[in-house]
Amino acid sequence: NRVTYREAEDQIRHYAPARYLCGLSEILETPDFTTIHDFVSLMQERAEITIEKIRVAAIRLFAERGYDGTSIREVENVAGVNRGLVNYHFDNKEALWKAALDQVFGLLETHTKDRAELYRDLPPKERIAYVIRSQVRFNAAHPELNQLMMQEAKSDTPRLHYIVDTYVRPIMEWLQHTAMEALPIEQDEFLYWYYMFLGSSTTVYSMAPESKLLFGVDVMEEKMIDRHVALITEFLLTRIGGDTAK
Repeated sequence: NRVTYREAEDQIRHYAPARYLCGLSEILETPDFTTIHDFVSLMQERAEITIEKIRVAAIRLFAERGYDGTSIREVENVAGVNRGLVNYHFDNKEALWKAALDQVFGLLETHTKDRAELYRDLPPKERIAYVIRSQVRFNAAHPELNQLMMQEAKSDTPRLHYIVDTYVRPIMEWLQHTAMEALPIEQDEFLYWYYMFLGSSTTVYSMAPESKLLFGVDVMEEKMIDRHVALITEFLLTRIGGDTAK
């Protein structure tokens, strides 16, 4: 379906508002496409890029400042996109916040599923050791997850209920089953094991700038992560389980 220059020009005028919202605010003096399909594909590609920029900026700001401390305009500024794009693509700030959580917890879900085959047939003690090591490495790669949780977990809000019911409770229940199958932990003790696990595997990465000032090391270096993985695994298994998982 080849189009003439005039037809293409009419399409540019027709789609001008959408072009602005997709970041195509420059005026095209001569169309560089030959079909309407080419034009729509270009718009879709640019829209996907814009959405990803917004999502990345939102994750960063929600992690650093929390929900109330983040404005839509700040997200647009950090993302480097046109005014109105957040509301166009995400409707409102709450929807953007949920999209940011979907992105980060989606990474965790993918990380876990990709490794499920590796530990499914392991003995219980080796399985929980593998889970601990794997989770520490994920936290090092994505400190924003813990930073987001620290922003929300401090207050009993509808947002916290949404996070717990949608993401955290299923993870906690799976981890509880996996840990209690392997270790001599009583039901009422798991709460403390759980938060020892979370704190010891996340805090150093969420507070990496402070640890560098205090100790003069970069905890994001691979050799530091390796050392942390070994220490945390030994701590969580030896102190409770009675011996070190190899």
